Amino acid sequence: METTTATTDDTTGPTPFTLRVTASFGLLLLLGCLVATGAITLADSIDGDGVGGMFIVAGFWALVAGALAGVAALIVPRRGLVIAQYCLAIAGPFLALMD
Repeated sequence: METTTATTDDTTGPTPFTLRVTASFGLLLLLGCLVATGAITLADSIDGDGVGGMFIVAGFWALVAGALAGVAALIVPRRGLVIAQYCLAIAGPFLALMD
């Protein structure tokens, strides 16, 4: 009688090393989005009424949350954290553009 043991290893998902590398590139993306959000804020202060609105504040807070998600993804590599990092990085300049 032959017995087989089932393994619970998930071989279809990315490895922890791949997730950490992706999260580190996400931190570089966050840096670029920080520069873009700062440039949008400066352009708005020159061309607009000179007062930053709530969407600019929300854009910078989205970048802070993305940085926290990226550092958490470096420590504990999870796919959801990396996705959240990239989404929050892109949301920062878009929120600043809405002001």
